[in-house]
Amino acid sequence: MKLIDLSQEIKHRDKNSQHPSHPSPLIFPYVTHEEGHEQLKGRASYTTEWVNFNTHNGTHLDAQRHFNPDQQAMTIDRFPLEWCYGDALCIDLSDKPPKSWISSDDLEKSCRKGNMRIKNDDILLLYTGHWNRTKGTPAYPTDNPGLTKEGVEWIHNKGVKLFGIDAVTPDNPIDQAQNLVFPTHDILRDECLPHIENLANLDKVVDKKFTFIGFPIKIKDASASWIRAVALLKE
Repeated sequence: MKLIDLSQEIKHRDKNSQHPSHPSPLIFPYVTHEEGHEQLKGRASYTTEWVNFNTHNGTHLDAQRHFNPDQQAMTIDRFPLEWCYGDALCIDLSDKPPKSWISSDDLEKSCRKGNMRIKNDDILLLYTGHWNRTKGTPAYPTDNPGLTKEGVEWIHNKGVKLFGIDAVTPDNPIDQAQNLVFPTHDILRDECLPHIENLANLDKVVDKKFTFIGFPIKIKDASASWIRAVALLKE
């Protein structure tokens, strides 16, 4: 077995890895080794950190509550763990230009090209190559390709329980900024089809089948949580 880390780092004040509407994370020393050494009277030392993260920083999982104001909408602490683990596949959409639309036809063609067949309750990852090309630059939060309404409906109709992408959002930034249109978030709200944002290293699993693992932190009543996304490949 081989483990592939599909998660991005969360770094102090990293504005180039977050959606423009979310604040950058803050990470500070809380107790330094010098302070810990003094507290323990020289017998040992320790260190801890103080962090201030938005629940949508880094590689994270969106729960239904993110876009659904209903008090009964699923929050991350009630998210079924079975949805975060299971059979997965990654399809290749890396030929899509910045800010282009990913259609149902694009998804169909990618599956055929990679000989990928989606089963009910699979986890589907979309490799656009956007993180590989733009990580650490101002283009990463703003220039990703995104799904059309028909594209996300195609995913939903395939019966997947979870999907993810290597960008700050599966929606097209042009739609978000100019038209306030969010088809992937709308289907999250209406059909409870959750998705993962800010995946990394999908080039290492593209056109492959594997076991996906990505459990959220149990944050009460939250709309999302950070995950450590991992692919388990059979060698």
